[in-house]
Amino acid sequence: MVSAVNVGSINMPKMLRHMSHRSSQIRDLTFVRDAIMQKDVKTVTSGPLVSFGYEKTSYLAADAATDTAYHALSPEIVIPGLTMLQSPIVSRRGRLEKIGHRISGACTFYAPSSDYVQNMDNFGETVEFGELESFDKLYDVEKILTKVDSFTGTSAASHTLKTFADKTAGYQVDRLQFKIKTSGTLTGITLNGAEGSSSINKSLRWNNNTGLALSSTDYITIDVPLRDIAVSDKTSIYKDGTRTEFTAAVEAGTTIIDLDKLYGASTYELSSLIISLLSPASVELKEIYLYKEAEWRIESIKDYRDEYMQISAVRVRGERASRRRTYG
Repeated sequence: MVSAVNVGSINMPKMLRHMSHRSSQIRDLTFVRDAIMQKDVKTVTSGPLVSFGYEKTSYLAADAATDTAYHALSPEIVIPGLTMLQSPIVSRRGRLEKIGHRISGACTFYAPSSDYVQNMDNFGETVEFGELESFDKLYDVEKILTKVDSFTGTSAASHTLKTFADKTAGYQVDRLQFKIKTSGTLTGITLNGAEGSSSINKSLRWNNNTGLALSSTDYITIDVPLRDIAVSDKTSIYKDGTRTEFTAAVEAGTTIIDLDKLYGASTYELSSLIISLLSPASVELKEIYLYKEAEWRIESIKDYRDEYMQISAVRVRGERASRRRTYG
């Protein structure tokens, strides 16, 4: 798809591929854009509808016949696989504010040209994505906390992918990422944990009863959030530009997992990870890990036409990990 794009005299994609074997400054990022919600519109007595600027809780397209201020569907976009060079970087800068001690940072990303990104797999096929914009988010794998062994074989409908070692803490965990290739249909991703004397009394399941049909020939990268999730929250998985919505739920007999409370003691820990398919099928999984994220928000973009983009970003980290462990 991208072969027809002019890569310029500086072949940034080729340079990134070569440097990725030599430098950890080449980062494989997950692109995230928050859903754009509808705006509240009213009419006083007669005349056109007036937008008051207040956001509703829905990103669904409004009826153009009754709401001339909003027509298009604008869901959350989550697309892994955006490679950039990161330099220089200030990853941890503490600042004492009224609400507490916050951690922030700043860096510069160097990325392929805008035309190249717009034609990448998944990016080019996602109609809601046009270009990188300020305030878009880039999630980086700051620290891999638990890496799970690869799996190849015929999976049952629910396959226990990993039983974690004792004292696997959850307070640093933010997200789960893995690559999957299967002839089956993905219906659920479950993380189990123990909080107290029960062996498994906490869980988080990203669930879709219909499921997402995957590819038996190409790996699909899936990246889902694990922190500060409530039952019925939504997340997005994109394949070939099409969004599938997964909903947060819990397993029977458990309540929603709170990672901050799992500080690594023998009964306050993560216990297992389960990948569920609609029916038994051949499946291959690799590069499976729970990780601590570094969230970068784009502040400005310098676009050097068909050469490359220089992106200034700020790091949004939040509270210190030591405070998470202490206070839960």
